[in-house]
Amino acid sequence: MPLFGRQNVMRKIITISAREYRAMVGTKAFLFSIIMMPVLMMGSLFAIELMRNAIEVHDRKIAVIDHSGKFAELLILEANRKNLSIDQGLEQSTEESGESEEKQGDLLGGDFDRYFFERIDSHEATDELKLELSERIREQDLYAFVEIPAEVGNVQSSEKIRFYSQDSSLSVARSWVSNIINTSIREERFATAGIDPDAVEAASIPIEIVGMGLVDRSLDGGVIAEEENDPMNAIFLPMSVMMMMFMVIFMAAQPMLESVLEEKSQRIAEVLLGSANPFQLMCGKLLGTVGGSLTVFVIYMIGAFGLACWQGYLDQVPFHLAPWFIVFQITGVLFYSAIFMAIGASVSQLKEAQSMLLPVWMLMMSPMFVWLMVVRDPLGVMPTYFSFFPPATPTVMMLRLATGQAIPWWQPVTSILIMTLSTILIVIVAARIFRVGILWQGKTPKLGEILKWAITG
Repeated sequence: MPLFGRQNVMRKIITISAREYRAMVGTKAFLFSIIMMPVLMMGSLFAIELMRNAIEVHDRKIAVIDHSGKFAELLILEANRKNLSIDQGLEQSTEESGESEEKQGDLLGGDFDRYFFERIDSHEATDELKLELSERIREQDLYAFVEIPAEVGNVQSSEKIRFYSQDSSLSVARSWVSNIINTSIREERFATAGIDPDAVEAASIPIEIVGMGLVDRSLDGGVIAEEENDPMNAIFLPMSVMMMMFMVIFMAAQPMLESVLEEKSQRIAEVLLGSANPFQLMCGKLLGTVGGSLTVFVIYMIGAFGLACWQGYLDQVPFHLAPWFIVFQITGVLFYSAIFMAIGASVSQLKEAQSMLLPVWMLMMSPMFVWLMVVRDPLGVMPTYFSFFPPATPTVMMLRLATGQAIPWWQPVTSILIMTLSTILIVIVAARIFRVGILWQGKTPKLGEILKWAITG
């Protein structure tokens, strides 16, 4: 091709990419999505933290059927002490309004429910009585009822205490009742065996094993002291990197479907194809999408840097992963953008694309189903092979690298090569589909026809 012809082709591609870039980042919707995506993805973590120490007191009325005759009075006594402690704690926390919610939560012990026990004669504990108590629970006149067998506490007995409520599996009251009864039984067994409970408690104090980082050598030849690892940071830092990769790819690739579909339905594509061929049009769109994704990355990095400085976590931000992130981001954006463009060119309406989009979305989200397994064992067989699976490679490999473990250098390099070759293949296939589908009108093509386009063009 003559030099002038090549320059003309590049000028067309750059013009189209600049138009796509402006269309992507120059709207209010882009700014809104930049703000809302982190809120939707990570907002639950902040909501849990904000609500963790929220004080909400419930009065729980619980019926007790005590066949042993030993624990009903104990439960009532301990409940009265607990209720008094909660009332005093609430008064103190109200007076000392300057105290933080966390300190108030510690003051009240974390369990803010008051328990009021109703004793039921064990001789009346028939199935009809249990049905009546269950009806009272359904009508919210009663929270729960407990049935304590006669032989509870006997080492040779297999009898179990039964706690009936609508939320029995997650009930805090069930745990509280279990703790009171088991503490009493344990003390009784110690007394029978002539064992001092205080001595047993002192001898049972566990020795904490602290997780430490590896010792390293500094640039000046000295030894860098090891640091204690934060378990929460070890879990949620890789997850944050994974979610950021997913958000950038999704926000950049998804609009390609709508853009191509809009140009096709409004016959804009026919006008554009009068000045550029389908390959030039598709290349320009892909380059514009990559530019938009890099803009999203820069914005999020600036936000993460500012948040880390504000919270004092700047030393924990993995800036050394930025080059890997950019490479995997570019290949991931090109990979999925080409797929979305091919789907958009193949259909005439958005609802027709839904059945095709579901498998693509599942591939994009597949790393989220196994992220905790990958974080726990990033060098395992499944995480290693999963990072070589092109649709999941960008997200899984970044998740593995963010764990801080020493991933063999050849694995991320191999992942990049696999992802690059897969992206080139997908772009070629998508270009063939795009070339035919962008001018296709009428009925939606069947899957066999789309595959024929992909093979023959």
